[in-house]
Amino acid sequence: MEKAFDTLDSVGPGVRAWRFKVRILRLWNVYSFAKPNQLNSIEMVLIDEKGYKIHATVPPHLLNLFRFKLNEGDVYRLFYFKVHKVSGVYRTTRHPYKLSFHKKTKVQSCENNDIDRFGLSLSTIRDICNRTSGHDFLVDVVGLITGISPPKEYVFCGKITPMIVFEMADYSGKCDCILSGDDVGDLDKMLSCGDNGLPLMIVQFAKIRNFRGNIAIQGVLSTRFYVNPSIPEAISFKNGLPVEGVESLSSIPAFGFQPRPAFEDDFLVNYSKISIVNLLESVENGIYVVRATVDGLVEGEDWWYPGCSCARIVSADSGAFYCKPCTKRPFEMVPRFMVKLKVYDGSGQAIFIIFDDDMNKLLGKHCHELVALSKAKNVGYYPPELELLKGVQLLFKVEKNSGGDVPFTGSFRVKQICSDVSVMKAFDSVLGSGDSSSYYGLSVKEEFVEGVQVDLVDNVIVLPSFELSRE
Repeated sequence: MEKAFDTLDSVGPGVRAWRFKVRILRLWNVYSFAKPNQLNSIEMVLIDEKGYKIHATVPPHLLNLFRFKLNEGDVYRLFYFKVHKVSGVYRTTRHPYKLSFHKKTKVQSCENNDIDRFGLSLSTIRDICNRTSGHDFLVDVVGLITGISPPKEYVFCGKITPMIVFEMADYSGKCDCILSGDDVGDLDKMLSCGDNGLPLMIVQFAKIRNFRGNIAIQGVLSTRFYVNPSIPEAISFKNGLPVEGVESLSSIPAFGFQPRPAFEDDFLVNYSKISIVNLLESVENGIYVVRATVDGLVEGEDWWYPGCSCARIVSADSGAFYCKPCTKRPFEMVPRFMVKLKVYDGSGQAIFIIFDDDMNKLLGKHCHELVALSKAKNVGYYPPELELLKGVQLLFKVEKNSGGDVPFTGSFRVKQICSDVSVMKAFDSVLGSGDSSSYYGLSVKEEFVEGVQVDLVDNVIVLPSFELSRE
């Protein structure tokens, strides 16, 4: 007779030879933020026959031992684990503890059809909206897709990443849901296979966050979703809908931002063209476009900062890093660009501060690569890639903010860069053939894009043809 197994709700501190029969409800890989091809850990959610769930982790030094023995959806007999207290802001279950594989852990494949394959713990949208964006636990929700925006793109760590926003509604309310990366393509495929009517969607292990001033849910690494699944929870939800005419709709209503204008417009039409001397003397805050030449780097100033995954700076705290905006200690620090360039245009000189995404595209390298090369080669305070920017002509979309936090008088944050020679020539021709007084501060459709694009694309470098112009 098989010895009884422990239930997951009994897991707690203390040394014990744990024995579980569980299904791997969800499994995903976590890669290094600084080295995207380096696998850091395998994370999973386990569920037992009674429906209890717990988080489990395969640490880095045991990846080769277990990574090919575990499959999402399969059932296993698992023996011998370490138990740790749960912490962090992406908690997949309510269990106060989590399991960690160690070298003595045994894995035996088996069968058990009584263990739930979906393990849903559904929340209503009203419950989700009553929580705060700092809610630590991931949530499951079922609802109808009642609106969807066109796919957008944003730049994250130098990579263009797709993003889509759609509206979910149940009998208690509605909220936005944000998916990005490969999930955007997966959702599109699922929706294309559906019938007429508003699709029913289940989102599992999603993060609660603030989006456009409202509570929303967002996909993270652990998130998975289903469209029109034939499972009891979906059938029960659909049968209980008090909505008439849901099946008669032939498509999902569209909502969202207006299409982003052509990249040339950001530098030729939408913002005032201004010289450096007038930028310095202007008392009116706003967004301006300046054509300038890089004169070098500000000496004695750091060109990178230690960043959190939210891109904010982290500080040293009790032997670890601490991110004040996230109110958490990130697992690792990520170097990010903050390059202070001296620039001139013939009328004057200023300091333009350029951040991570712009520099990634301009140099074709990530900040962590240059930090590592600088240390390895002992090349001095600035890597040669930055020194080579001297003499390069660029169009800068900069922000004038008299009350902003800038490190120097006469310094400005760069919002966008364009190195395309054809756009720069068009910029010059506008000044030469049109009313050149616009270069001295007259407003042209001021901040046309900023009001509608800030959540999706911020500080994105415009680089359609990579050709740097030098004097």
